[in-house]
Amino acid sequence: MGNVDSHQGQAELRQRPRRPLHYRARILLGEKGQPRSCSIEDISESGARIVLQADEELPKRFLLLLSARGGARICREVWRDELTVGVEFLDSDRS
Repeated sequence: MGNVDSHQGQAELRQRPRRPLHYRARILLGEKGQPRSCSIEDISESGARIVLQADEELPKRFLLLLSARGGARICREVWRDELTVGVEFLDSDRS
């Protein structure tokens, strides 16, 4: 089977493995914007694969709201395949 990401069909480039997860989350695109629903399909310490509900542009940086209690990560888009988006956590060095 090897170390291949079946979604991308390319060699695995991640330094930290992702674990499968099917979790509802929200994306905040701006301070005054309404959060957009999405789902997290897999996640690691450094990033995630999310699925958007609608085909829309994401800003250079955005906030992925992980929980209603305030868990959130600053992200950037790394790759995209229609509604599926690979994101990198920009605040991954924070504890």
